[in-house]
Amino acid sequence: MQRQTVLLNNEALSRIIAEREVKQWLLARRIGVDRKTITRWITGKTQRISRDNITRLAEVLECSIEALTVKDTLEALGTREDRWAAARQLRDNDLVNMVGSSYNWDLAESLIRSTIDVEMPADLQASLYIKLARCGMYSHKPELVKSSAEIALSRATDAGDESLILYAKQLLGTYYLMVGNMGEVISRYTEVLKGREHFDSETRLASILCNFGLALWSIAEFARAKAAFDEAMPLWERNDPVVSTTTAWWLRAKLYVELSMVDECLSDIVRCEAVSQQINYAKCSNTCVAIRAELASIAGEHVKALELADEANRVFRDTPTVNPASLESIARVWRRAGRVEQALEEINRLIDSKHEDQFHYARYRQEKARTLVALGREAEAWQEIELSNAVFLEFGAPLRILHELPVEYYKQYQLS
Repeated sequence: MQRQTVLLNNEALSRIIAEREVKQWLLARRIGVDRKTITRWITGKTQRISRDNITRLAEVLECSIEALTVKDTLEALGTREDRWAAARQLRDNDLVNMVGSSYNWDLAESLIRSTIDVEMPADLQASLYIKLARCGMYSHKPELVKSSAEIALSRATDAGDESLILYAKQLLGTYYLMVGNMGEVISRYTEVLKGREHFDSETRLASILCNFGLALWSIAEFARAKAAFDEAMPLWERNDPVVSTTTAWWLRAKLYVELSMVDECLSDIVRCEAVSQQINYAKCSNTCVAIRAELASIAGEHVKALELADEANRVFRDTPTVNPASLESIARVWRRAGRVEQALEEINRLIDSKHEDQFHYARYRQEKARTLVALGREAEAWQEIELSNAVFLEFGAPLRILHELPVEYYKQYQLS
């Protein structure tokens, strides 16, 4: 028997409504529902809608039904008990292991959406929305992280589950980290860390500490950032390695390279590469090539640095969602080696690319200023400094603003 409801793709609906510039009140009138119903469809508070409503939606928005829905992998599970059993199995599976080496987060997102049932227990719903937020984190979809974490927090509060409440708050902190609002990140993670006795694992605490360290690093609170990473690393070491373990080593290596702590950076790169090989996760080991290029560049070994930069660009073609910090690193290698125009072209491309992360945007502007100084275009360099300073001040990083034309990047900061 055909199901009488379908699984709505909330993000697709929101995007199509925006593209068509359709007012929510007008859409509600044409379909025959109230405006609050449209809001629930867009925000994800309603996951399933009737076949009649999806048909009318598609007609009004002039798109296919398939464009507004997610394939329901639970179509064959006829009873509520079967669906909930499948949802619990998904809740208890590790998300990263479920995706495997394909890194197909869109598939994972669809699978999770297909299990969500508004009638299931609130704690189970909260767990599934937490997984959905984590999909957004891995696939670099900040709005998916935010919307899913907010729903997870609501459901966890309904269930009175303090552990799930903290997890949802943690993911909201992650959202602010993704968009570069460091004040919010530090505030939210500070609150979450106060409830560490509710964490269900050491690795979860380690993950929060690393994100906390990343936020502190972003505002140039280097000593506090290092302390957070140093607390996290033994926790990672005591547990079986996962993808986040490699990311932790990579992040601390990036902190060390910015502080010109070359030996410490190299040690963390080696560890990152070893763990990446152990769990067959090539992404982090690939991005380590760019760090090795930077280390050679710092040492003045420009031929070696350029070779490593070229190697990094080759492996990046097979690396999903390369962190922009790695691309910025390569531009610095080119600038130091005398390929200044090529460096400027790359930095301009990064500035012009779509990014919600204001931290990296401001860093690109500072690096562009260094490149313009190398080209003798100091007046333009000052304009870039003014732009970057405004952004750094906006998200609470006054220690990163510059009052003079920039010196070489890795001579700018030291541990206090």
